[in-house]
Amino acid sequence: MHDSKNATKKSTQADFRSCLTSNQDPVRTIVHQVLEEYVESAFREFMGGRTGAVVARSSDGKPVIDYRNGHRTIRQVPIDTLILHNFKIRRNRAGGFKTDLLQRFRRRAGRLAALALELFINGVSTRKVRRSFERLGIKVSGLSKSTVSDITKDLMKEYLKWSNRPICREFAYLQVDTVYIRVRKSSKRKVGTMIVVGIGDDGHKEVLHFTIGNESARHFDEVLQSLIRRGFAIDSVRLVTTDGAKGPIKSICDHFGPEVVQRCTVHKTENIIEKCPTNLREELKAKLQRLWNMPSRLDAEQYLDTLQAEYGAIAPRAIECLCEDREDLLRYFGFPDEHRKTIRNTNLIERVIREVRRRTKVMDSLDNEYGCYGILMGIVREQNERWSKRSHWKKS
Repeated sequence: MHDSKNATKKSTQADFRSCLTSNQDPVRTIVHQVLEEYVESAFREFMGGRTGAVVARSSDGKPVIDYRNGHRTIRQVPIDTLILHNFKIRRNRAGGFKTDLLQRFRRRAGRLAALALELFINGVSTRKVRRSFERLGIKVSGLSKSTVSDITKDLMKEYLKWSNRPICREFAYLQVDTVYIRVRKSSKRKVGTMIVVGIGDDGHKEVLHFTIGNESARHFDEVLQSLIRRGFAIDSVRLVTTDGAKGPIKSICDHFGPEVVQRCTVHKTENIIEKCPTNLREELKAKLQRLWNMPSRLDAEQYLDTLQAEYGAIAPRAIECLCEDREDLLRYFGFPDEHRKTIRNTNLIERVIREVRRRTKVMDSLDNEYGCYGILMGIVREQNERWSKRSHWKKS
């Protein structure tokens, strides 16, 4: 018995020296050793009376003779601010050994994995995520293509649930736009993603839906039908702001009527300036901005007539482009002053689009449309959480 205790003591001392050599950190080594001994003690207690006995195997319930069966090694174990490496846990043939300590390991590791996921979704490249964790002594081999694929699968499940959620609020304004995302850095191929944002009279704003597809009327019909099936109150919509794509405009007219169409003044300004002589572009752009900021519809109509008279001869294509959508460009003047700046353009969607482009630019694992849905879901979820904190119409 005395010899057995000495042998155990010598083995423990040898393990301690080995652990100290590999860690080169006395505090980490002591914590590592104490916790391994704690788990070993719990395992001995667990095995009391089981060794040589016939017990049900934990995996399938099959009766087996139980005995010690070596150990397994956990590569990284987070304990508060310490990361323990190559942590050994005893195994038995029948399995089933658990301790509260092991459960805490898993929860903490899960939080670290969730943190890595959030960093990834927020546009931090996989390489930077890995380096940041390595500075803490954590090796994140996890952000490989296969793991990113698993992440996007989880986000895709979240998207399917989110895109089928009931819509209980009423929205007075809609904004519609499409973002094109490059799928691979080495490819010129881009996928179009149509995004719909709703704004209520109370200032609540929300990304209502997004889906990958083109700007055809048929595609937007499907988007609107999906919203209607989920309870979207189509009669509450008073204005729909969109760019110049003919497909969405046709679908909007079919569902809401032509009197609710508002052409985005930002997109329209870009179209007008492209058709303007180079030497007049800055001048006309400033005057267009003044037009959009007029205090009333009457003032805007009069100023537009002035622009037509002033530039009709020297920039005919630009003025023709402006006047052909005159009614759809000035419709926002029929709404409250504090709403006009928001509803005359699709800038709310542009903010989402900028985030999409910023974050996907550094992602070297975005290989297909499936991955696009996952990343977009992460961005939209975060945007909606931020928007839900206060009314859009309140400045404070």
